[in-house]
Amino acid sequence: MLDVFTTYYAENPGSLMQLAICVGLFAACYIVSRVVRYKVCPWLVAKSEKRIKKVLFIFVRGFAKPLPVLVWSIGLYFALLALPLPPQYSAALRPWFDKLLNINLIAMLAWGLVGASDIGPLMMQRVQGGLSIEMDPTVTNFINRLLKGVVITFAVLMVLEEVGVPVASLIASLGVVSLTLGLAAKDYATNFMGGVMILFEKPFALGDWIKTTVGEGEVEDIAFRSTRIRTLENAQLVIPNSVLVNEALTNYSRISKRLAKFTLGVTYSASRAQLETLMESIRAMLTTREDVWEDSVRVQFTGFGDSSLNILVQYYAKTGALADFLKVQEEVNLALMGLMEQAGCEFAFPSMSIYREK
Repeated sequence: MLDVFTTYYAENPGSLMQLAICVGLFAACYIVSRVVRYKVCPWLVAKSEKRIKKVLFIFVRGFAKPLPVLVWSIGLYFALLALPLPPQYSAALRPWFDKLLNINLIAMLAWGLVGASDIGPLMMQRVQGGLSIEMDPTVTNFINRLLKGVVITFAVLMVLEEVGVPVASLIASLGVVSLTLGLAAKDYATNFMGGVMILFEKPFALGDWIKTTVGEGEVEDIAFRSTRIRTLENAQLVIPNSVLVNEALTNYSRISKRLAKFTLGVTYSASRAQLETLMESIRAMLTTREDVWEDSVRVQFTGFGDSSLNILVQYYAKTGALADFLKVQEEVNLALMGLMEQAGCEFAFPSMSIYREK
C-alpha cells in the first residue's frame, strides 16, 4: 500500500500542495467554528432571549452547542474529499465519508432537539386548559424526558439505517419475540403508567415532602420508572412509581395548618382560682397570636391525674411547614412557662407517696 501512495505522489507533484490546502481548509473551518461558538451563538441567544415569544430562544439555545461542532465536521468532510488519494482508494472511501457526514448530521440534529426539549412544555401551555394540566416543574420535567427519549430513539434508528442495518426487518423481527419482551417489560410498563398517573393526578410535585410505606423525604426527581426522594438521613430513596400510585402516601407539603395538642400537668397544690386564671390566660395568649387559628383554640380542665391536674391545650398553627410549626410551638411553650409563673402554679411530674403504718 505504501508503494502505491509513493508512486502516486511521485507522479503527481502537485499532490503535496493539494494536501496542504486540505489541512488549511480544515483549519479555517475549525477557526470559524470557534467564532461561531464564542461569538455568534452567544449573540444569537442574547438577541432571541429578548423576544416575547420564547420558541425561537429555546431553539437557538438548544442548537448553540451542536452548531459549532457541525461547522468543523463539515469542514473535515470537504477536507477529506479533497485529499489527494489514488483513484482506487478515493472511490472506495467516498461512500464512507458520506456515511460519516450523514451520521454526524443526524447526531447534531438530535443533540439540538434534545437541548430544545423545553419547547414541549411551552407548546403544552396552549392546551393545558383543555387537559386540566398545570405546567408545574413536575409536568415540565416529565415532558422533557419523554421528548428526549423519542428524539434519541429515532436518532439511533436512523444511524442504524445509515450503517446498513435493516431497521424495518429488525422491527418486524421484534414481533416474533413480542411476548417475551412484553413479559420482561411488564414491570417497566406498570411503573411508566404510574408515572403518567402521577403527572395527571399530581398527588405530589418536585420539592414536596411525602411519607410512604417504604420511607419519607423530599421529592427530588420523578422519572419514567421511579421517583427519587431525599430522606432525613440525606440518603436517596428510589421508589417505583407503581408503589406510589397503588399505596397510601401523605404529602406534608400540602398541609395548610398543623395541630398542636398536649396535656399540661399542674400540681395539686394549685387552687381553683389559680387554675381558672391560668386557663383564661392561656386562652387569651393563644387567641391573640397571629400565627394561630383563633377558632381552633381549646383549653379545658379534663380531669384529675395520678399526680397532676390535667389541662388539655389544643390549637392549629397557620403553617404547613415543619420548621415554621416548630418555631410557633416553641414560642407558645415558652409563653406557657411565663403564664404558669404568673398564676403561681407549678408543673407536675410523676411522683409516688409511701405511707408507713406505725
